[in-house]
Amino acid sequence: MFGITAIGVASTGYFMSLAAAALFAASVIMLRFAFTDYKLPVLIVLISSLVAFVALLLTLGALVFGQFGQMNLPRVIIALVVSVAIFLPVFLAGRALEGVPTINDIMTDTDNPPQFEVVPTLRKQFDNSFELSEKRLAFHRKHYGDMKPLNLDGAPDTHFGKVVALVEARGWKLVAADKTKGTVEATDTTVFFGFKDDIVVRLTDVNGKTRVDMRSASRQGQSDYRVNSKRINAFLDDLKAGVGN
Repeated sequence: MFGITAIGVASTGYFMSLAAAALFAASVIMLRFAFTDYKLPVLIVLISSLVAFVALLLTLGALVFGQFGQMNLPRVIIALVVSVAIFLPVFLAGRALEGVPTINDIMTDTDNPPQFEVVPTLRKQFDNSFELSEKRLAFHRKHYGDMKPLNLDGAPDTHFGKVVALVEARGWKLVAADKTKGTVEATDTTVFFGFKDDIVVRLTDVNGKTRVDMRSASRQGQSDYRVNSKRINAFLDDLKAGVGN
C-alpha cells in the first residue's frame, strides 16, 4: 500500500541517520570553535537527536515487519549504531538536568567572591557575564550554601606553587599566576564538545594561615550539571591531601 516497503523504510532510516550525524558533527564544530552563542549549536544537537530517533524507529520497524534477508545489512547496522550513538547521550543529558539548579558560576565565598582579572580578556562577547547580582548570590547560597573555603597552616607563599602545580597536573590551561596577589587563573576544556569553564583560586593570609577560595564559572550555558561545584570540591580535597593538613 502506498508503495511503502520495509526495504524502502530501512533505506530512509539509513539516510536519516547520516543526516543526523552530519548535523551533530556541525554542532560539535560550532561549539568547539565558539563561532557563535551556544544556543544555535545546542538547537542543532537537539534537531540531530530527533532525526536520529526517527531514523532509529524506521530502522527497527523495517527489521520487525520486513524480511531480514532482503535488507542491506551494513546499512542497517550503520543506521542503528549511528542513531543510538546520537540519540541516547542527548536523551540522557536531558534527563540528567532534572533537579539541577540553573546556575553556572560557583564559588566558596559569596560575601567576597574571587575575581577574574585576565580571563575576561579571553572571553567572547556572547559568553556568560561574571557580574554577580544579589539575586544570583542569594540563589547560589540557597543551592550551594555548603561550599566552603579551605584553611591551611602556613602563609600563602608556601602554598602558591602547590596550587599552580595542581592546576597544571589537572591539565587546565594556566592563564595567569600572580604570587603577589595570591591568585591563579585557569581554564578547563571538555574533551568532546570543547566547553570551557574558567577557574580562579585565591590565597589570602588570615592570622598567619592560608585561606583558599575558588570560583569556577562556565563560559556558556545556563546550567553546569554541577560540574563547577564538583571541580572545586575535588581540587580543594586534593590540595588538602597534598599539603597534609
